[in-house]
Amino acid sequence: MNTQDTLGQPSQGAIEALYATGHWLFTQQRVTDAQNVFRALIHVAPHDERGWLALGACHELHGEHDIAFELYDMASGIAEAPRCSIARARILRARGLEREARQTLDEVAQFAASLHDDELRNLVDVERRRS
Repeated sequence: MNTQDTLGQPSQGAIEALYATGHWLFTQQRVTDAQNVFRALIHVAPHDERGWLALGACHELHGEHDIAFELYDMASGIAEAPRCSIARARILRARGLEREARQTLDEVAQFAASLHDDELRNLVDVERRRS
């Protein structure tokens, strides 16, 4: 099986396998193992938002909200990461920064509208209702 494309980058199949493995480990409560897989995913595919989001979720599960926040924030500077922005807003709200959280969600909602992305708009709505 070829795990690299012609440029030496991991193939999409290899990226999907990493994500699936990490996700499975996470669902089996093997969070530390999942973190290692998601770190590898971020290393080989930094523009794939799922790695950042999943690694941040692992840290949130461990109560490491500051680390999760930084991961979500870093993702926004590296990749198109609206789901990480939603997660960032959740942490902002938990920190008592409601105005900043609302502003972040408003920005994601505008982005979702520009893409006509109903799924993303729904995620924003779900997060807004949690407040």
